[in-house]
Amino acid sequence: MMAGFRHSVVFRMAAGYGLLLLLSVGVVSAIFYVGTAGLLARNIDKQLSLTSRRLIQLHDHQGTAALQQEVHTLLTDDLDVNTEIYQLTGPDGRLFIGNLTAVSLPKGESDVLVERQVKRLDRDTLGRLMVHRFPDGTILIVGRDQQDQRDLERKILTALALGGLIALLLAAGGALLFRSQLQKQLKAIHRTTTEVASGKLDRRIAVGRSRDEFAVVAHDVNRMLDEIERLMNTARNVSNAIAHDLRTPLGRIRAALEDALRSQQPLDRLQDSAQYAIDEIDTLIVLFDKLLQIAEAEAGVRRQRFDRLPLRDVVGDIVELYQPAAENEGMSLSLAVDGEPTVSADRDLLASVMANLLDNALKYAGQGATVRVAIHASAEQVFLEVVDDGPGIPADAIDHAAERFFRVDTSRHLRGNGLGLSIVAAVVALHRGTLTLEDARPGLRVVIALPPG
Repeated sequence: MMAGFRHSVVFRMAAGYGLLLLLSVGVVSAIFYVGTAGLLARNIDKQLSLTSRRLIQLHDHQGTAALQQEVHTLLTDDLDVNTEIYQLTGPDGRLFIGNLTAVSLPKGESDVLVERQVKRLDRDTLGRLMVHRFPDGTILIVGRDQQDQRDLERKILTALALGGLIALLLAAGGALLFRSQLQKQLKAIHRTTTEVASGKLDRRIAVGRSRDEFAVVAHDVNRMLDEIERLMNTARNVSNAIAHDLRTPLGRIRAALEDALRSQQPLDRLQDSAQYAIDEIDTLIVLFDKLLQIAEAEAGVRRQRFDRLPLRDVVGDIVELYQPAAENEGMSLSLAVDGEPTVSADRDLLASVMANLLDNALKYAGQGATVRVAIHASAEQVFLEVVDDGPGIPADAIDHAAERFFRVDTSRHLRGNGLGLSIVAAVVALHRGTLTLEDARPGLRVVIALPPG
């Protein structure tokens, strides 16, 4: 279980958060230490170098006696009494003046800053020393007792250690809080998806008022679940509709064939039964062809065949093809095109869309109706409208008209399978357009909006 926890995203993110916080505290502590103890040490070294240089120049100009007098003045001026170190010894090692009672210096060491254990005023301590050897053998030591510096550094390090410990505790607490928040959100998503997987398609992730990244993911997952539920319901309804629509023609075919197999049937009766069965089978083939056409459009497999097409030519050919059928029904069919709009589309699919719309208009608008086809464009879209003044579609059914196998009750006596507008909707979606059905009062207005080519 622990191995799985270590490999979880929650653990890695929480650990990363904690390590980042500790690293930040470490960097800040290092900067603080360098800016305090380090700066103080550099200032001490600079002061020792300046003092040593001044005393050397005094010796070079005025001699050893003047240097001895200056060291005496420095030791008795009541400044830096607790930390100053001065020592002046002669060539023979005799002490001229100073406050060191013991010091060990390597031979030849001169004009460099060193740290040595010394005895200052009979007290062992660590000294920071600048040693200069004059040509005559006289040795000048200028230094500083480092005990207070070391005490300050220990206090700073202790404070930083305590701060680091507090930071570690805060990092651990923050990581646990971070982990609990992540797990809470992830468990809600996991619980919902598990319930959906078990068949409860109505489950959704609770979002609340949050607008963080998890809320965005939750909205996306909920939209996906809405679409899955819609597709499942559509698939269920389609399956039921296919079963219902196949049952009737198959039953008629079976009855016709049974009738043909009866004995003593005349030849013309057998031919009629066979032709009837063939016609019904052809109807089923058309049904399956339309379903395959919808599936192909929804899969987007023909998008690579899109060309830049003038709508006037494509729609004009279909309107001209349906003109005789409209005249036979005593209907008026007209086409109006504003400008020369073009779209990026598949010619055959667009022709299929137009054929389905005109077929529905001629079938359901009724004798003497008027069917108007119009094409116009705006800066962003090209619009194709088909309007009739027939009975139209009831307001409570207009939102379902593009669903597969959907048929208005008043039209069920007419031959058809309810797939015409489904094909139109699938093809329009393939072309990244929108399909809108509106009440024309009277009649139906179908508006297709496509991106310009």
